[in-house]
Amino acid sequence: MDALETVESALGSIGDGWDASRIESASVDFKETPETANDRSPRARQNFREMLAETAVCFANGEGGAIVIGVKNRAATAQDAVPGVPSNYQIEELVRAVYEKTAPAITVRPHVYEVEGKPVFVLVVPRGVGVHSTRQGVYKIRLHDGCMPLAGDQLRGLRALREHYDWTAFPSGLGLDSISPAALEEAATLLRRSDHDDLADLAERDPAAFLRATGLLPDGEVSRAAVLLYGRREALAKVTPDWGAIMQTRESLGSEPTILLRQRDMNQPLVFLLDWLMATVRGLVKVNSFRVGAEQIELADYPLDAIREIIANAFVHRDWEAPGVVEVIHTPDELIVTSPGGLLPTLRVDRLLHDASSPRNRLLAENMSRLRLAEMAGLGLDRAFREIARLGKEPPILEDGPRFRVVLPGGRGNETFARFINGPGFPRGLVGDLDVLLILTALRNTKSVTANSLSGRLQRNVGEVERILRRMGDAGLVHATKGRYGLTPSATAGMRAAVAYRVDSVDTDDRKLFGHLRRHGRITNEDVRNYLDCDLTTARNRLTRLRRRGLIDFAPEGPRRGAHVVYVKTAKFDDISPD
Repeated sequence: MDALETVESALGSIGDGWDASRIESASVDFKETPETANDRSPRARQNFREMLAETAVCFANGEGGAIVIGVKNRAATAQDAVPGVPSNYQIEELVRAVYEKTAPAITVRPHVYEVEGKPVFVLVVPRGVGVHSTRQGVYKIRLHDGCMPLAGDQLRGLRALREHYDWTAFPSGLGLDSISPAALEEAATLLRRSDHDDLADLAERDPAAFLRATGLLPDGEVSRAAVLLYGRREALAKVTPDWGAIMQTRESLGSEPTILLRQRDMNQPLVFLLDWLMATVRGLVKVNSFRVGAEQIELADYPLDAIREIIANAFVHRDWEAPGVVEVIHTPDELIVTSPGGLLPTLRVDRLLHDASSPRNRLLAENMSRLRLAEMAGLGLDRAFREIARLGKEPPILEDGPRFRVVLPGGRGNETFARFINGPGFPRGLVGDLDVLLILTALRNTKSVTANSLSGRLQRNVGEVERILRRMGDAGLVHATKGRYGLTPSATAGMRAAVAYRVDSVDTDDRKLFGHLRRHGRITNEDVRNYLDCDLTTARNRLTRLRRRGLIDFAPEGPRRGAHVVYVKTAKFDDISPD
């Protein structure tokens, strides 16, 4: 809905027991004039105009919105809720007051409505193209249903968005001798891997031409981004005193840390630093390998691709003007990466997977993307989420604040889950689908879900989630019952040992196996695969479940491991006479 549609919907909801807080949102705010609010102070009207200017700044620095004047915050009846705007106010006067009291000046669009027989003014505030304040220097931004002060890293972040302010793009004040030849050689190697051979040649034979071609030499001066990527140790110290990172490992989050890398040791530019950090992390990661058919699958407590994305983005999107360094804390239970500066004001942690990328440091981000050190399109988080989801583990935790924090869950992933999604029976087109993996991970821990309950996990609206669930239904992974979705019998069998709840129901596939047991008294993995047309792991999970229920057991004197295990029916099987 546009602003006026939202306003008209809000006005239409006014009734007895009115409470504006239930209606106010990121795009609508209700105000009352001082006369109808019984404010008789000498500066009442002047304060009212200044308050309108602050609210307009708030909306302009957000996504725009509408100020509705003439409605109380609370009232027992609809009549009392709308005192209206007194006749001594002209809407053009309020438009002019907002224009004169904001910088850059904000031009609002005026509209007049009649509600409960009384005039209501509406000032529609456009989304700002720059960063706005009042003439008194008040900066605010609309978040959810309130106006919040805008200062420090958030103010710098909004300027990065609206005014294309990029700290890394400014000249460093240093010359070409601040750039390390070894770092440029490494850049050439990385560029050739990414099919940028022309740039690789320039990096090796003509540093100035290379820096100009990549936007890193503005007006003949080496940019800060160039120093961060390729600078010598002395240059890095001059450009930012908070260069580097700290890495530590602990037995548990509250135990004594072992420092692996200290800030004073971090004297290399980014083309070397990231590999240095990853080499240290690699020594902490525990990996278990197994085969699914001809494919080798690795089950790591912390997937290296996920860690690389998180650490790279800690440098790409950090606030270089905020104090502090990137910190990495490893424990067996979780790996935590924090970086100075929160999200840009228009971004939210619950929408990061699908929001358009808004790099704080665009020049640095573009060059790191070209070198394949980090993602430019998006925050790289989708890759980290996908690598974690492939293991059947819960998604990473994202926390905004003065320092942005990412927590990767530790512990080994689930081998049964990994075998299931990589097995021949799993739909090939969905193996790398993050939404599907997140839903299957949720269904490891609960028997059924709804589109509404999955919306936050997938960071999608309910309609999008329903379409994904229908696609999974068509693929035979889930089925719907009265608006709730659960695993299909075949998917349950494939994930059997991965689910955290008991599944004892007899399904159609079980009945096929029961029929075989009644006829022959014995069954093998090969029999199950022939009946159900499934892979070896799914068949093994079926047999394991039946054995745990006491319906079959290992054949006496027969092997208990390997491809030749034979199971025989038990007395319990004969007692229940399954049909």
